[in-house]
Amino acid sequence: MTKERRHAPRIRAYLPLQLQLRDAPGVVETLTKDIGTGGVRCLSPRPVPVASEFGLHVFLGRSLEPLSGRGQVRWFRSLPYSDQFELGIAFEALSESETRRLSTCLDRMALVPAEVGT
Repeated sequence: MTKERRHAPRIRAYLPLQLQLRDAPGVVETLTKDIGTGGVRCLSPRPVPVASEFGLHVFLGRSLEPLSGRGQVRWFRSLPYSDQFELGIAFEALSESETRRLSTCLDRMALVPAEVGT
């Protein structure tokens, strides 16, 4: 059994996510699998090396501004029977107001079942 190393709990949520890698052109558009105030787990069409940094935008809901900040890859793994990868991303340099806004959204999401693109 592995020991949980996260400082904040995660909520299963399938939210649109955009990643802009520092050294790569274009934006990776994907979905989160779970999210918490400390980070996010998401899908990726390609492996991304541990410690890679990038800008990110998480779309928290139709009527809400996206959460914007920076993230750093803490782990990645290939998904069996798929050409996709999972990334574990720690939020880096989220402003205090963005962290509060995320926390409020997570509290709301914890009260309702997860839906794609909520």
